[in-house]
Amino acid sequence: MKDRVAAVSTGHEADQTPQGHRALRMRKRQRLIDACISALHLYGPSRTTVEKVVAIAKLSPGIVRFYFDSKDAMLVASLSYLAAEFEERVLGEVARLKHAPARALERLVELYLDPEIASPRKVSVWYSFWGEASSRQEYLQICGKKDEDFAALVRELIDGLMAEAGLHHLDADAISLGLIGVLEVLWQSFAFQDEADIDRAAARRRTMAYLASVFPGVFAADTRLQSTVAVTEVHATASRAVAADRGESEGALPPWAYRSAALFELERERLFRPAWQVAGLDSQLRRAGDFLTVSWPWERALLVRAPDGRLHALRNACGRQPHALLEAPAGHVEQTLRCAAHDLVYDLAGALLQGATPGDLTQLELTQVGPLLLVRSPQSAGAVALPPAVPVREWPQLQVARTEVMTVDADWKLLVEQWLEREWADRHFLSPNQLIDLSADGPRLMQVVPEAPGRARLVCLTLRSGRNRRAPRSASDSELGAEIALAESTQRGLDALPVERDDAGPVSPPLRRFRAEIAMLLSRIVSAPTIVR
Repeated sequence: MKDRVAAVSTGHEADQTPQGHRALRMRKRQRLIDACISALHLYGPSRTTVEKVVAIAKLSPGIVRFYFDSKDAMLVASLSYLAAEFEERVLGEVARLKHAPARALERLVELYLDPEIASPRKVSVWYSFWGEASSRQEYLQICGKKDEDFAALVRELIDGLMAEAGLHHLDADAISLGLIGVLEVLWQSFAFQDEADIDRAAARRRTMAYLASVFPGVFAADTRLQSTVAVTEVHATASRAVAADRGESEGALPPWAYRSAALFELERERLFRPAWQVAGLDSQLRRAGDFLTVSWPWERALLVRAPDGRLHALRNACGRQPHALLEAPAGHVEQTLRCAAHDLVYDLAGALLQGATPGDLTQLELTQVGPLLLVRSPQSAGAVALPPAVPVREWPQLQVARTEVMTVDADWKLLVEQWLEREWADRHFLSPNQLIDLSADGPRLMQVVPEAPGRARLVCLTLRSGRNRRAPRSASDSELGAEIALAESTQRGLDALPVERDDAGPVSPPLRRFRAEIAMLLSRIVSAPTIVR
């Protein structure tokens, strides 16, 4: 468990640290790479020049020499960036689902055709390197092994699916090659279209139709039939959940609710964006200029204490482009917030002092309950009020003794359901995803953050009073490690389950209410034109 924990510093760090300079250099280097990808899309490798790249990046030509030895080095870095992105966001995520090959193949299709991966701009770069004789060797050096890994992964998933279905008479090599061919043909079509003209839903249907033609018992060929089945399931789930909230039944969610991309998007907009999230403690922001940054999939927050002593919660995003103004989780700045990339300067209340930009930084909603600082997105539809009794008001002055961030290969809802399985006198749930645990050696606040369908991040703040100097116990060495392992094991089991799921034993009222809330979101998916699991 220890190797999956990333400790986050909570000390103050100067704005001009070597780490800060490295972060700025990395941002400028990435800006050049992004501009180079755009130039490659427009001109191809042979006609892309340094002048064209810096014109797109809006930087001076001389700056390229600080980051790349030559134009060719910049071109290679751009292809390497795309290859690493594909490996991390497609190969990595799909490989984690190998225990459920059907779901893994569905996810492979979703990710391979995702606009973030398969935009016309990025796809054209792949093919420009592959197609030009002068750059083909660079393509093979950078992407050859990854292409082989991708083909091997597809073959492994097809093998696993054939074994599960008992279809040993099929030719796994031919099926794998056919799937890769379908995806490649679709990518080629993307390279010659504008994004507005691409019908990605149709591309997914065509790919899944190929899989359904080979595995008709596993994949439904007609997407309309899939939608009808899903609608029936959603109505049934919602009915069960409403009945559960009345104490009439248990209201378990269907297995696909823990891996649904459509539900993930709805949860982000309807549950998390309107909800208060703990961002830190007031004791972490003692002096003017002290700051904290927190990043969630739906918001990036910057909390800072201004010279007048007031706390401000700002969206941690430059007014020109949505990159983070401050990358460190905590630290100290003097007087102003700066965006060196665009020559913008803001005061610590977010007001623009210098530069041309649409205006001030976006203010987030901020409130304080005892020592806890909570934020949420501004003017959130359906904004959620704080619970009437948050059990922290009478705590003594608290400090963050340890911050731990743990990856969880399971849906966030599974951890919450485990928290709510029974009612605890010393555990207090803050909907939809936070738990104050007073049962540990010291107070502990846990926040489970959804990262993707079936994957989450658990942030654990172990707290202590200023008088208590005893080293806190690591969350990874406690029962929390067992809770994460149980959630991950449950996720793997749900990935392999059919539609229905029954819970044995009684279900606590808080858990019934939580499932009823999720079931109401499931019912909203019915109105969508396509059900995406």
